[in-house]
Amino acid sequence: MTDYLPHVATVPFVLGCPEDLPATVPAVEAARPPGGAAVVARLSDPAARTGLRPLLDAVRAARRELGQSDSVLIEDDPRESRPNRDNDEAFGIERHRGRPLALLLGALLAAFEGVLEVVEEQGTGLDEANWQDLVDGFEVIADWTADPRRVPRPPAVPPPREVTRSSHLDGLRRWVRGHHVFMAFAQGCALAVSSLTAAVEDGDQETAAVAAAVATRMMRASRAALRFAGDATEDQYQEEIRPTLMPPIAPPQMSGLRWRDHEALVRALTDSGPAWSSLAARHPELLEEFRAALDETYDAHMGVCGHFVGSESPSLLATSRSHRPAVGVLGQFHRMRAGLLPDAGGEEKR
Repeated sequence: MTDYLPHVATVPFVLGCPEDLPATVPAVEAARPPGGAAVVARLSDPAARTGLRPLLDAVRAARRELGQSDSVLIEDDPRESRPNRDNDEAFGIERHRGRPLALLLGALLAAFEGVLEVVEEQGTGLDEANWQDLVDGFEVIADWTADPRRVPRPPAVPPPREVTRSSHLDGLRRWVRGHHVFMAFAQGCALAVSSLTAAVEDGDQETAAVAAAVATRMMRASRAALRFAGDATEDQYQEEIRPTLMPPIAPPQMSGLRWRDHEALVRALTDSGPAWSSLAARHPELLEEFRAALDETYDAHMGVCGHFVGSESPSLLATSRSHRPAVGVLGQFHRMRAGLLPDAGGEEKR
């Protein structure tokens, strides 16, 4: 039922399991893949910053530098929920077991290549700020995992092309590739938030502050990924995208909120409240910036949803007896997630 996938993305899209990622900075340092430094060197080469095509060539070269991961396909994972499996199948995602950071970097590079292919050929509707944040997300994790005790410098980003033409399945192409991006970004953000929490618990405020800055940039990148995924017209959504989210192609009530990568990020946020409070006592701006990025990400999700189906259309999560609007469901989740964090003054919510 997903025979459309090879026409809109390179599948399978190989991704590790978020539960296998390291959860502390020392563990990140111990798990760095051998090709990680070469990836950073390729992506930071000034020659790659002169245009979209040179950047795309650099990403492809970085994938070769990283090499094939010696991972294996996970056939049966007792940690996986049925809704996650449904989502993975609908978007051509394969879960592999291997070196967790190598799998994450490989997924980031594959997703980056997928985005650049579309934007170089057909342009994007993203504004310059969102495009900057999107590209930053691919590179900040590669840079930070190579040296997790310093804040990576923001990359120079070649300007995107405006949308020049649209082809058959173009909306679905951006939708599928944008979700590949978001799942990899969710893993990267969860990794940074978990590292922040562990560093505070170890009394290492400096390392925690670095992880907080990375988490904020990854949250902003996640916002941009959602907007990239939704870079389609209402007609494209109704004709190309929505049918893939409903029976008979997809099971009832399929939702990205039930993806294990998103759930891992929520767990990391849930556990991070006391750490954010401690960090905010010395660096209140770090908490303020992360809360703002989280708010912007949910606003972007609601904006994409409202753009496609309006503010009153029922959510795909709704039962046959429920008419809860999709935008309202997302607003409820926003309030729940924001409630996991201390307020701007660092006070934990009770």
